Amino acid sequence: MSLSTLLSELFSGAGSGTESPETATENGDDVSSVTVVHECRNCGTNVSVGTCTCPACESEDIVSYSIE
Repeated sequence: MSLSTLLSELFSGAGSGTESPETATENGDDVSSVTVVHECRNCGTNVSVGTCTCPACESEDIVSYSIE
């Protein structure tokens, strides 16, 4: 991905493929809360669930972290 394409997508808001971290709760209450972050190991960009290729650096090394 070229720098000009990346900048165009960032400023237009299209194709960003990033989301805020997910939060899951147990039994509908806030007793146990888990945040799941999906990010690229190469550049650290947060990505959507199911993303196979980083939209920023095109790396395929995507990882998910659960934070309690």
